[in-house]
Amino acid sequence: MRDFQPLLVQVSGRLDAAGSDNRDARRLFHGRGQCFDGYQDLTVDRFGDQVLVSQFRNTDDDLQPLFGALRELLPQAQGLTLQRRQGRRTNSEVVWGAVPERFVASEAGLQYWVEVQRNQNVGLFLDMQPTRQWLREQCGFLDAPTLLNLFAFTCAFSVVAMAAGAAKVVNNDMSKPALEWGKANHALNKQDPRSVNMLGHNLFKSWWKLRQLAPFDVIIIDPPSNQEGSFNAEKQYGQILKRIPELAKPGAWIVACLNSPFLNADFVPLQMSRWCPDCELVERLPNSPDFPDVSLDSALKVFLFRYRG
Repeated sequence: MRDFQPLLVQVSGRLDAAGSDNRDARRLFHGRGQCFDGYQDLTVDRFGDQVLVSQFRNTDDDLQPLFGALRELLPQAQGLTLQRRQGRRTNSEVVWGAVPERFVASEAGLQYWVEVQRNQNVGLFLDMQPTRQWLREQCGFLDAPTLLNLFAFTCAFSVVAMAAGAAKVVNNDMSKPALEWGKANHALNKQDPRSVNMLGHNLFKSWWKLRQLAPFDVIIIDPPSNQEGSFNAEKQYGQILKRIPELAKPGAWIVACLNSPFLNADFVPLQMSRWCPDCELVERLPNSPDFPDVSLDSALKVFLFRYRG
């Protein structure tokens, strides 16, 4: 039987760091970063009064001691869900408590719909919290900025931008259900839908639509690393970057993200220098301390560029 005490010590430390009154969604344990020997297959997330444990390998290990200990550490939790992930296949089960099919999670005063039972991607990528914080601050510095959110998924970046005073946001994603989820997120935060455009199209067949709505002050590029029928970063990332001059205002901020352990930290800057040399690398944005990783190459990579125009 595995000893989960080292994992629980990490969870307790994250709870202490957050403060007892902080109910924001966050990762409490990140084994996937290979920093904790023997627990690389496990993550623990908190979404308000719900707990999600994800396991990334097939094992007969008894996780009940872990579930019981988490219940004691998080007495305010109303339910705990286990996701067992094998590649793109996910099986979910409610371990204890009551878990609604869809519920609200909060981050920095904003709210998002989350579904932990039906989807591998539950609706809010917790590792992107520092980037959402950067966007919120940056939009606050600009006068009624405009945002293009590529591969928008459930539109969390769009919600943040609108909350920070954006005049117009354009969300592009080929998944219409994801964009409907995004509409629900905007409605949840009582944001004016007339300022939010939803384009449910294949990006590579929709450049003319985006050009009609351009130019933008901020462009977010956050694609899947390799999704069949949608996008392959190694082959197609450059095809997005070369379109920046058609879409960006002079001086626009470009946030280029890559979440692939197989492409190193030089990949995006090298692609940018090849396909859009008028974009100057400003910095690599910091990763969340809730997602420690032994390698900066395999971790989430978020780069900030400035388009000189």
